[in-house]
Amino acid sequence: MSVHEGVKFLQISDSHLFNNAGKQLLGVDTEASLRAVVDLASKEENVTGILATGDLSQDGSMESYQQFNDIVKSLGAPVYWIPGNHDNSDYFYHPESFPLSSRSVIEADNWRILLLDSAIPGEAYGHLSTSELDYIGKHAGDDERYTLLVLHHQPIPCGSAWLDNMTLDNSDDFLQLIERKASIRAVLNGHIHQARQQDIAGVSFISTPSTCFQFTPDTEEFSLDTRMPGYRRLILMQDGSIETEVVRLKSFDLNLEPKVVGY
Repeated sequence: MSVHEGVKFLQISDSHLFNNAGKQLLGVDTEASLRAVVDLASKEENVTGILATGDLSQDGSMESYQQFNDIVKSLGAPVYWIPGNHDNSDYFYHPESFPLSSRSVIEADNWRILLLDSAIPGEAYGHLSTSELDYIGKHAGDDERYTLLVLHHQPIPCGSAWLDNMTLDNSDDFLQLIERKASIRAVLNGHIHQARQQDIAGVSFISTPSTCFQFTPDTEEFSLDTRMPGYRRLILMQDGSIETEVVRLKSFDLNLEPKVVGY
């Protein structure tokens, strides 16, 4: 691909870091697995930006976000983040002394990327407030730019019943807004720790693996998958299409805890 045909972003999601490096979650050293995924992603060239789609932290500590920034900044591209249900979303609006960049509208070639907050403090499911929906309405314009929306919670069912109890609770409002905005070509989410892509009425709904443990697709109850951590590459093309691929580690000692039922 010629660099003139599109712009490249990488999606990194659900790293679940702690205030202390080396701490494990469901048996996985989340800091070590993030480092391994970032090392793999360092082979990418001409990266315009990193889209970190929530649950960067497991405990919401400043130390965990500093750790995330220290690891991911080695990719040499701007890092844009949104909060997940485990994050401290206050930092999204009050970034003073916070290591990651403040909220912004990203414009790259003829694309516009909108970063959305779907997190509700203390809840696993998501919601887009009226102000967030207005934010989309304001910035997903009718000009010549295509739009990519980025949020943590899945706005459409992913096929796993237990995860779909933690979806976006006002997805109907969100989807109706998308229908009215022809510029919107794709919606990117984290949260579900698995790779999916579904096209609905010309809009691609895309998720990516976690940088630590994965959830088994299409399950009724909580289930951990043995597939490797990874990231997603997205090429936003000048014609409004998206070329995308999931890139996973070839091997990593996940050390998953057996018979866990949640976290």
